Amino acid sequence: MTKASRGPRIDLNTATEEELMTIEGIDGERARLIIEHRSERGPFQSWKDLHQVPGIDSVLLGKLQRGSSLGGAAEPSAEDAGEAAETAAGSAKKQRSSGGGEVGDASALEQIMGLILLDRAAAEAYRVAIDVCKTPEIKKQLEGFRADHERHERELLDALGAAPPDQPDERGQCIRRYTELSAREERTALVAMRGNEELTNDAYASALASDLPDEVRRMVEANWQDERRHIRWINEEIRARGWELPEVPSTLAEAA
Repeated sequence: MTKASRGPRIDLNTATEEELMTIEGIDGERARLIIEHRSERGPFQSWKDLHQVPGIDSVLLGKLQRGSSLGGAAEPSAEDAGEAAETAAGSAKKQRSSGGGEVGDASALEQIMGLILLDRAAAEAYRVAIDVCKTPEIKKQLEGFRADHERHERELLDALGAAPPDQPDERGQCIRRYTELSAREERTALVAMRGNEELTNDAYASALASDLPDEVRRMVEANWQDERRHIRWINEEIRARGWELPEVPSTLAEAA
């Protein structure tokens, strides 16, 4: 396979779908979205631009920075990509009570803040999907999943001692827009929610690799079990109803 021009690091602005899929965390769907985004809007100029691609959160962005480049774009812009997360993490540290202790290392703080924003975005996406669903049992199930995400956000904020973010981040806005565009009826609503649950499953699994205090780790593990339950139900419901579904990546198929 031919690699991108900047040494062993894959250039996100020129890489083929096959090359993108060699990067950790990038499956076929995310590779296609990266290519579609740069085709429509031009080359990525900074790492922040990657947050505009549905399916790329702060966890996956970190993997991209380690395994790829932006070709001719200025590499120092990578600092910009971490700026918001670092600011959020620093804010969370300052808001901890004097007896509350630290929530792991800086990487762990960034991961937890990422989970909070992702859970908020997922809850908003479920609101959109619920509005187009007509079958009572599907509607009820999705309402339960939305409530789970809202609870996860509250619990993680309590663990950090932080105030809720005032506005969704770019990723949250992209997730909501994607859901609004794709969720036209029950089948497409469930397919959209499956994509959103892929993100949360990946993010929670990555967070568990961080240095977390035991209490926070137990919370993250419990939340991840909810995410696994969500995607398992969605997959089973679509199969039971005979609705087509994009291929599930092997790691998520095993989790389900």
